[in-house]
Amino acid sequence: MRRDLCAALVVLGLTACNDKPRPVNPVETIKSDGKSVILTDDAPQWKYVEMAVARKQAPLTPLPVPARVDLDEKRTSNVGVPLAGRVESVLVRLGTRVKAGDKLFSVRSGAFADLDRETEGARAQVAVRQRVLERVKELYELKAAAQKDLLTSEAELRESELALKAAESKQRSLQVVAEGDNLFWVKASRAGTVVDLDVFSGQEVTPDRDKPLMRLSDLDEVLVIADLPESDVSDLSVGEGITINLASNNTTRDGLIEYISEVVDSKRRTVEVRARAKNVDRALRPNAFVEVLVTPDARVLSVRVPDGAVVTQGPRSVVFVATGPGHLAPAVVVTGRRSGGETEIRSGLDEGTRFVSRGALLLLNQVQLSGEK
Repeated sequence: MRRDLCAALVVLGLTACNDKPRPVNPVETIKSDGKSVILTDDAPQWKYVEMAVARKQAPLTPLPVPARVDLDEKRTSNVGVPLAGRVESVLVRLGTRVKAGDKLFSVRSGAFADLDRETEGARAQVAVRQRVLERVKELYELKAAAQKDLLTSEAELRESELALKAAESKQRSLQVVAEGDNLFWVKASRAGTVVDLDVFSGQEVTPDRDKPLMRLSDLDEVLVIADLPESDVSDLSVGEGITINLASNNTTRDGLIEYISEVVDSKRRTVEVRARAKNVDRALRPNAFVEVLVTPDARVLSVRVPDGAVVTQGPRSVVFVATGPGHLAPAVVVTGRRSGGETEIRSGLDEGTRFVSRGALLLLNQVQLSGEK
């Protein structure tokens, strides 16, 4: 009886008598020309593909980025020695705050003694030639000396005075405080905090030393340097504000961007951003780590899509968009920030366009498989 029924169905061109259902051939429901994908209305792949309409929304707020506190070089000065010698004593430590003119450390130097003797010698020479000139003037008035002698004495005195002036100017330019014959104190040229210290008692020092003995910096303002992801800086500009989070005391303060690098780090794909911040309370200590939060302009809207909607096709980022009924094609896009499972699309996907919000990877695989055939 069953064989008779099967024979009848064969005549009718039907195959319902098979014990197992015939598998659906995916080629019949999904096709690709290596560039786009075509799905029939009854394709089972629709279970894994969802469509959405692109809409502009407020920009995503990126996650906080680690940053470091650095010195402002414009508010920082190096301290060295003007003459070679040996350090006698050091009055400051790392982190000490000083005023302009404060003594920092003392140096015993033979060269300073020579310079002091030079100044004293020039001063004595002026005194001698002053007395000689007075004597010549007296003789000239008594007609006992020629006018030439008077002019010569005056010229010699002026020469001695110039030599003394040069010696005193040279000594003042050292910006040190003399104490004894061969000891001088190096003093602070500006108010600030000792942020680097490489000097100790007994140390031999010279003016041509490569590294400064000490660095002083005015910490009322500091720089905060952050390496932001490339996608987070595309719409930033110099003069824009940022928020600095201080984990040490759980507070925040404002900063102002003053530099954005034009070069992307090839390994980390980040861009260096520098911001200036007020630091009168000294909460931002140099070399400390903080967090930087960039708050984008809420008025600048952008298209946002789920992260899964963006796939990589070679060196490009693409989103599959509907080009017709069942026709889905990859569109090259430029991505922006990513946060909370969403990605900003800076270009390549216009508002109102229907796109694949889920299942883009499945479609990309189909395109790649078709391209390999």
